[in-house]
Amino acid sequence: MFESFKNLKTSERAGEILKAIAKADITCNGRDYTAASGVVTMTARGIGNLVCVTVADSMTEDEEKVMLGLEERFGCALGDAEIILLEECDWPHPRMKDSSRFIQFEIFEECA
Repeated sequence: MFESFKNLKTSERAGEILKAIAKADITCNGRDYTAASGVVTMTARGIGNLVCVTVADSMTEDEEKVMLGLEERFGCALGDAEIILLEECDWPHPRMKDSSRFIQFEIFEECA
């Protein structure tokens, strides 16, 4: 499953959204960490919701379930979500044991 995250596409609106978020009041709503993944949910007041995901290549079935849960929450495959930030790192994550690389991405959901 880790390899599938390399196919994520950054939104064409990413720059515009990131500029707006930088000026917004941001509230952290929750953190869900496992040994090889992290999901942080935030609200940028008046703009939308953000989900920052970190996934290591040491991901197990438990972490894969966390990722599938995200897809259910968004109602679409992660590849179809509005990705506003995507970074792939070819070194071990400092907190995630047994990783040799990791990917971080942010998903944006606009306020209704």
